[in-house]
Amino acid sequence: MKRGGLLILGLFIVLCILSYSTPTSAEGKYGVFNFQKVLTQCDQGKKNVEIMRKFETDRLKPIEEKEAELKKLREDLDKQKTKLAADALKQKEMDLQKKARDIQIMSKDLADEAKSKEQDMLSKLAPAIEKTIETIGQREKYALIVDSRYSIYHAQDVDLTQRIIDELNKTYKPGK
Repeated sequence: MKRGGLLILGLFIVLCILSYSTPTSAEGKYGVFNFQKVLTQCDQGKKNVEIMRKFETDRLKPIEEKEAELKKLREDLDKQKTKLAADALKQKEMDLQKKARDIQIMSKDLADEAKSKEQDMLSKLAPAIEKTIETIGQREKYALIVDSRYSIYHAQDVDLTQRIIDELNKTYKPGK
């Protein structure tokens, strides 16, 4: 529902812009691009994807080790259930539940940290993508360039995604 509303809003904005544009303001060229593809396939985007993959792999190791340990403890407890006193069994089950909660907290912390890191990388790259699109639009006299998420249909020849990636690769320098 949320995505559908966003699509309708985007289409409404595009239609408003198209209905109010004058022929003298631009040549009437229109283009679309795939923001997600630009974000992940430009050189810096590929580096960001690799950084995130390594980040998550490194952070997942301790969680996977604790999960394996928890599984082994559960198996051991299942084998000892008939031999343990009720109090000891209850205590071991509570310990297992605590370890399971600790793993859930670690997993949530990892997800939050990864999301924050991803947002940080996006906040550095997105303005460069926007500037590149603006540069192409002004240089080549486009009346409108929109993200393809807001386009129900567009001809392939108006897709500027690869041109934006190529231009971004030439001009973007990290740290700017």
